[in-house]
Amino acid sequence: MSPARALRLGLARAAAQLYELPVQVTEVKSTGLGGEEVAAACGPDMLLALLDGPDGARGAVALNRAMVAALIEVQVMGVVSTLELSDRALTPTDAAMVAPWLDAALERVDLALAEGLPEGTGPDCGKAGDWLVGYRFGAMAEDARALALALDATRFHLLRLTVDVALGRRTGEIALLLPAADMAERRNQAEPAATAGESFLQVPAELRVVAGRLSLPLSRAGALRPGDVLPLDRLALATAELRSVDGTLAGQARLGRVGEHWAVRFGPAARPEPPAEPVADTPARSAPAGPARQAPKEQVTALPELPPMDFDDPPEPDTAPVALDGTQELGNAGFE
Repeated sequence: MSPARALRLGLARAAAQLYELPVQVTEVKSTGLGGEEVAAACGPDMLLALLDGPDGARGAVALNRAMVAALIEVQVMGVVSTLELSDRALTPTDAAMVAPWLDAALERVDLALAEGLPEGTGPDCGKAGDWLVGYRFGAMAEDARALALALDATRFHLLRLTVDVALGRRTGEIALLLPAADMAERRNQAEPAATAGESFLQVPAELRVVAGRLSLPLSRAGALRPGDVLPLDRLALATAELRSVDGTLAGQARLGRVGEHWAVRFGPAARPEPPAEPVADTPARSAPAGPARQAPKEQVTALPELPPMDFDDPPEPDTAPVALDGTQELGNAGFE
């Protein structure tokens, strides 16, 4: 559905459902507009209001006095008159009376566009209808200059609608100003650029859960085929290891199931092992020439007394006489 047809249906359905008011869009003109041309595009005797859009986007709407008068009359008197229009200044009360119909119409435009978005028909439409979705009444603008200052886009879609109200009793004019950027561009503009730290946290980190190990000779590993069964001597489901891709131990885990899926419950983190102190590689030096030093005598300490022990009867002592010249005569030592 084209944006023009969605606007025709949305405005007519909202007026009929809210006020039983016949409304028919007789003409839709679509053009592109620069930001500096916004003030000139709004007539001098129109109700001006800001539209709040998705992702902080802002648009605008302008309604001529005849359209405003018809919407107020149908709510106050129940009918649209043909009386001459008053030249009084338009007020925020007038804007509040128009807002319910405007929001209802834009909501129905969104629903109509959701049925399908063909390529746009205007000279600056781009992707059809994407730029028209999600806008609602915001606040009344005091004048065209204040309205232009409140809009920050540089390019706009300008839609001029001619509306027949109450079977020709009034002829309304509506101008819609919506930013030319589509929804994807608005999301990109609204999202702040990620910092270096935030970008680093988006880097995928792979952890492996090791519940068992098996060593195979290369010949056996090369002969493995689909369907082969490898026996595991020990499967540690309760004390599995969490390891990084380079084999570093990151912590302990427990394997289990949640429904039909395997699950891992993280345990305490692994304590890093203290690095080994480096050993200085110094060449051995020979001792200088000189008199040799005597090793210090070890200090002899008293030994503790041993408890009495039972032995067999000792042999009789040798009572051989001692010679006077310093030699000793040996007695019978048991040799033959």
